[in-house]
Amino acid sequence: MKKSKFYGNAHIFLAISLVIIAVGFSQSYFSRLDEMSFPYHLHGVSATLWMIMLVSQPYLYKIGKIKLHRKLGWFSLILVPLIVIGGLIMVKSMVHRQASYPPNAAYQLAFIDIITLLSFIGIYALAIYHCKRLKLHARLMVITVFGPLLPALTRVFFVFNLADGFTMGLTYSYTIIELVLLFIIWRERGSKEMKLTYIPFFAFILIQHILMYYAGDWEWWKATLNYLTNYPA
Repeated sequence: MKKSKFYGNAHIFLAISLVIIAVGFSQSYFSRLDEMSFPYHLHGVSATLWMIMLVSQPYLYKIGKIKLHRKLGWFSLILVPLIVIGGLIMVKSMVHRQASYPPNAAYQLAFIDIITLLSFIGIYALAIYHCKRLKLHARLMVITVFGPLLPALTRVFFVFNLADGFTMGLTYSYTIIELVLLFIIWRERGSKEMKLTYIPFFAFILIQHILMYYAGDWEWWKATLNYLTNYPA
């Protein structure tokens, strides 16, 4: 297989993810841009730019624009800290506005967001470290799409009135992501990079899926978040 053909259609599948994210956040963000404060824009714009970069990078590689691909990759060193800062601000905001959520839902969602942010940082760091190992680097970067895809899918179910509450929407979203990962694992079962990418990430998502049903009731978790976000519980 020629290097230029490796993951040759990745940009198409990542673009589909970008459309799903746009639909998912169409009502809660994109249709209310003039109502949103700076922290929401920091979170929304940085996450959107990350998705656009994920779509652009494999396409640039496919058409041979390697120098531009690398220059855009350096931009991620600025973008990633903004994504993390924006995500943490959203977690704090969610805890402080927990009265507008179902009981304990803010702590449940905060658990998902923080764990997702930590995994994003780790996966991105590995992708940068292995930037010269094309197949490993590409798979690690693709995995980062599942971070924003999870909340987006959940909101898609709300947009089309297909889920009754956060837990049901999250259950559907986790299940879809797990099925997609299983399909990828089956499709790439002969790849030696699997044991470092999709397989451990599938296990991570499965564990996160199970724990998210209980996280909202953990008293130590609530106390920790209240302390870290300065919430007067």
